[in-house]
Amino acid sequence: MNRIKMPGGGSRRLLRNFSANVDMRFDDAVLAEGTASKISGFDVTDGALTDGYGVEDCPEYSGKKGQTVWQFTRYDNEANEYKTCNMYCDVNGYVHYNYGDGWVILQHVSFSTLPDALTYRLYGDDSLIMTSPTDKMFVWDGVSSAQRIIDCPFISSMTMHYERMFATTPGESNAVYYSDDLDPTNWNASSMTEGGYVQLLDERGKLLKVVDFLDYVYVFREYGISRVTAYADQMDFRVANLYVSGGRIYPGSVCVCGDTVMLLASDGLYSFDGYNVTKRLKTVKFLPSPHSTAVYADGKYYLSACIENEGENDTLVVYDLGAGTFTLSPLSIKKLCKAGENVYAIMNDNRIGKVTKCGSVFGQPYEKVWESGETDMQSGEVKTISLITARSDGKATLTLTADGKRRTFELTPGGGITRIKPTVSGKVFRFRLSSSETDANISRLGYTVRGG
Repeated sequence: MNRIKMPGGGSRRLLRNFSANVDMRFDDAVLAEGTASKISGFDVTDGALTDGYGVEDCPEYSGKKGQTVWQFTRYDNEANEYKTCNMYCDVNGYVHYNYGDGWVILQHVSFSTLPDALTYRLYGDDSLIMTSPTDKMFVWDGVSSAQRIIDCPFISSMTMHYERMFATTPGESNAVYYSDDLDPTNWNASSMTEGGYVQLLDERGKLLKVVDFLDYVYVFREYGISRVTAYADQMDFRVANLYVSGGRIYPGSVCVCGDTVMLLASDGLYSFDGYNVTKRLKTVKFLPSPHSTAVYADGKYYLSACIENEGENDTLVVYDLGAGTFTLSPLSIKKLCKAGENVYAIMNDNRIGKVTKCGSVFGQPYEKVWESGETDMQSGEVKTISLITARSDGKATLTLTADGKRRTFELTPGGGITRIKPTVSGKVFRFRLSSSETDANISRLGYTVRGG
């Protein structure tokens, strides 16, 4: 924050940009000037307070309610072209697909718990493999009837690695199962030439999620990370335990993000490069988030977790890994999904929408807030704020708190500078900027202080 001494006495302070973002680690009274004690719904990455992320209605899923969405792309050998269909699993567990000519139920496929899916080229055809922790595997080639695979484990997480599927199961909390080479539908563990399993028995806890990363299978567990070296021959499979976590890892947050894996634990957000774990976003305080969910898109890690209250996810964190910037938006998202180039949100009421930087939820703007820490301006004496200025493109409100007493002023929209003469006195002050509209675009907060 810039300070300018005024000729007639007092000083002029100007916050040229808001990019210092928020710091939740410290008491409001010790925050650096320009650092917020709270930000919700505003994006500050370009210096101004602009619309954060929201959820928009999208034509392909308009009016639909579901548990998850996918996109399946296959090569049509007859047409000699790739074809793509959108898919979703509805709240009753039935799977629907749409090649562009209307939604169709995928016959004889249903799930009793939240399913997952991945693509694999099986027997020469691109296929979608669908599983859930309580249902057997289904395989669909996009044309024929889906095939149900009975002789396979119930799968809680899965990944493909060197033409084998590796999976964790809900019933066996300390074993990683793997399929036959080149055939993720064959799980015969009675022969050392087909499927099998690897047991991990130590203090790191239950096996939560497997990911294919940097030529290995990494197993994320309740309190640690293990690595499985698994090339062609099962006899050469090896396990190494890499990391013991101080906090409980939340499986839904584990996400491969280019050359790193992001994960949320009960003691904070971390990145993992295959060897070392580094804490990220130290200024953000996460509450226990056992139902957190995450995806990676456009160089950003999208995480739905708990920041305001424990229980249901209440905040979408969008973290740009390259720039190190982040945005917090007040969105209650049950499940994040990436389909094609888009990020989709399954809301708590099971509505399906597209995540965009729109500052609203299905057309309804939410309240956006930027709030400073408390400041005595390095003086314990009574001071008077005689002038406040700010620029806003849209409707916004400025709230000035002096020694616990609040006064509220409206900023004039249209892009000009609003000049407010509050003549408010006190020892300790706090500033709050808020907007319940989109396109507020607030910048250049300044104020003149006299006395003290």
